[in-house]
Parts: sequence; C-alpha cells; structure tokens
Amino acid sequence: MIALEFSTFLGRFHPLFVHLPIGFLFLAILLEWYEKFKKTEKQSRLVPIAWFLGGVSAAGAALSGWLLADTGLYEEDQLFAHRWLGIALVVISFVGWWIKSRPEKHTKLIHNGFNILLLALLFVEGHKGGNLTHGDEYLVEYAPESIQGILGVSKAKDSLPELGNPDSVLVYNDLIAPIFESKCVACHSDEVRRGGLNMASADSLQVGGDDGPVIAQGNPSESELFRRITLPQKSIKFMPPTDDVLTYDEIKTVEWWIEQGASFEAPVSALEVAENMKPVLLRRYGLNTEPRPWYETVQLSPLDSAQISALRESGFTVKSLGAENPLLDIKFSGTDLTQGQLAELEKVKDYVTWLSLARTNVKNEWLSVVSQFPNLTRLQLEKTTISDEGVAHLSGLKHLEALNLYGTNVTDSCLADLQKLEGLKRVYLWGTKVTQANAKSLQEGKETLEVIIGES
Repeated sequence: MIALEFSTFLGRFHPLFVHLPIGFLFLAILLEWYEKFKKTEKQSRLVPIAWFLGGVSAAGAALSGWLLADTGLYEEDQLFAHRWLGIALVVISFVGWWIKSRPEKHTKLIHNGFNILLLALLFVEGHKGGNLTHGDEYLVEYAPESIQGILGVSKAKDSLPELGNPDSVLVYNDLIAPIFESKCVACHSDEVRRGGLNMASADSLQVGGDDGPVIAQGNPSESELFRRITLPQKSIKFMPPTDDVLTYDEIKTVEWWIEQGASFEAPVSALEVAENMKPVLLRRYGLNTEPRPWYETVQLSPLDSAQISALRESGFTVKSLGAENPLLDIKFSGTDLTQGQLAELEKVKDYVTWLSLARTNVKNEWLSVVSQFPNLTRLQLEKTTISDEGVAHLSGLKHLEALNLYGTNVTDSCLADLQKLEGLKRVYLWGTKVTQANAKSLQEGKETLEVIIGES
C-alpha cells in the first residue's frame, strides 16, 4: 500500500515534467534553424545542450507518466500508444543529442530528418496526452458549429434503446452490463485486470478482485464497486478515473440493482421498483414500471372476423381495444337479453375484457357464464335486478378491475364476495342497499380499492 502511494506521489509529477522536453526540444530546433537562416558557419553549442536537456526531461516525464498510468487513473486501451511514443521520444532525443554534438559528421538530410521526426513525434504524443486528459474531441468540442461541420464532427446522440416492456427486460443484461461496458471494462477486462477485477462477464464479475467480491448483494454501502463509483472525484480510488464518469441515472441504476439482490438473471418486473427509481428507468430506458392493466398484458391471436360478425348479429356492439390488442369492448345494444345471446359471448370468452350488460334483464344465474371470462377487467351491471346472489358468481374473476353495481339490488351481504376480487380497483355501489359504514370498511380493508357509494 505504501509503495502504491509513493509511486502515485511520483506519478503526479508527470504534468510538471511533460512540458519541459517540449520547451527544450522546440528551442533546440528553432535555434538550429535560426542559425541556418542567418547562415552562421558554426553551430551554437546551445543546440546539443538543449537536445540533451530535452532527453533528460523526456525521461523524467516518461518515468512519472508510467507510474501515473499504473495507478489505474486512465483507460488502458488509450495508454498503450501514449506510453510507447513517450519512450520513443526519449530515445530519439538522446540520439538527436549525439548527432547534434557532432554536426560535421552527419549530412543535412540526417539533421533535418531528425528535426522533422522529433516535431512530428511531439505533436502526436502531445495530442495523445490531450485525449487522455480532456477526451477525444477536446480540440473541436467548443469550436463554432460551422468549423465542426467542415471537420465532419457530429454531436453525440444518446443511443440508449427504448426497452419498453419490463417483463422482457433483464436487469443485468439490458441495464447494468451496458453501463459497465461503457465505463469500466476498458480497465477491467479479460486482457486488463486492474486490481485483479474482470468485469467483462457476469461470471468474472462475481469472482471479484484481489481483495475478494466487489458486490455485497442487497447492501450497496458494503459493496466495494458501489463505494468506488460514489467516492469524491478527487479521491485516488474514485472510479472510473476518466472524465467519462457514471451519470446520476447510471449510479442510481447500479444502486437499485445491488439493493434488489444483484441478480444476473431476473427481469425488471421481478424486482421491486421504488418510487425514486421509476422516473430513472422511464427517463433513461423508456421503461414504464407502473402496474399495467391486465388487458395490456394479454397476448392472443386476433379473433376471426366471422366471429365478430356473429356477435354483432346477436345484438352486441363490438369494438377492439386497438390495432395491436385483440381484446374486445362489448356492449349489449338492447334491453331484452337472452341466454342464447350470452352463449354467443361464451364462444369468445378469452377475448372479452370490457362488458356492459347495463339496463338489461340479465338474471343472477346468467352471471355464471360471465364468470368464465378469464380476461374480463370491466363489467357494467348498473340499472339491472342483479342482487347478492349474482355478485357471488363473480368472485372468481381474478382480473376484474372495475365493477358497476349502481342501482342494483345488492346489499351488505355482497361485500364479502367483493373482498375476494383480487384485482378490483373500483366498485360503484350508489343507489344500492349497501350501507355507508360497511362500504367504508370494505375500502379500508383493501388499500387499492375505491368504493363509490355517494350520499345516503
């Protein structure tokens, strides 16, 4: 640990050393060219001295830069060329010093060739260093749009996918792994394992690094991975150490994943989504994690048009819920309903999701047919003679969300059956024999249920 801190201390001198060889070597070349322009017969002794000082300072910059790179503060794939160009610069500087110390023994071609080679190396190496420190587009980032257009620079676009359905989105594969791929894998991969950590796959990530696992399932504060990405940026242990740090949404997504057990297989729908995470998932991925009505989750092949025509001929108004949803909104058009007409509905029972039998002569026992509609989510029975006996037939409709019993003959006895309706969110009891007090008790007993009963 002490050795690491000392090497980091020396590495931090790199920005100080790195400008010295640039100054010395530029000075040497400019001085030589100035003397040639003035047609001075003998080369100044300052030229080889400047080359030598340039070589010495380049060596110091290379050494401190190498130590700085070993701290893991920069992405490995960007370091390779910068490191070895720096070493090449040291070698070229000392070879140049040796040549300039004996100018009469070498041709003008060699002298000029080394000058041009060194200048090119300085420009390329300086640009590589700028990329590491300020990002790949630091030269044109703040250029006027007209200049950016000439140079062919295009503004980065958010390429995040619109994932849409939480049931089919895997938390690790679709949300977490892309974050790690973008921000972490450059220094923690199969080829480069800073701290012994490989984040290129789920299996290697679970193994951890030199100090063991980096994820404490269910506990972000005890997870070394999460601690590193939330440290102050000035900390030597902050990750990632580049300008491309994790955004607020990315950090919250990683935190939520760890809190929920850091599963590598679970879909989004299997995890609890706290209120503060819902806008993050919606904003970043287009994932709406609010509970969806049952009819939006059902997947069926479209109903045959002949069957829809048969329903209409039986006196029903039939509407589809949408171009991509084959479920049906059905309403009986008249008032004199027959069991035969209900039998036509039974033939398409899987497709009926909204059903209105309001103001008809529907009988209690007929609702046993309706109870067989597995995807029924809305049932209107207002202004009928339905009583508690009829409601009892409906208690097995698991996905019924809205039930209108306004103006029927139901009493407090039906409340026990309404309690059994797991998905019920709204029930209309206005104009019935249900009492205010018992209706209130029903609502208090089911947090998600709204009971509309009006004034008595």
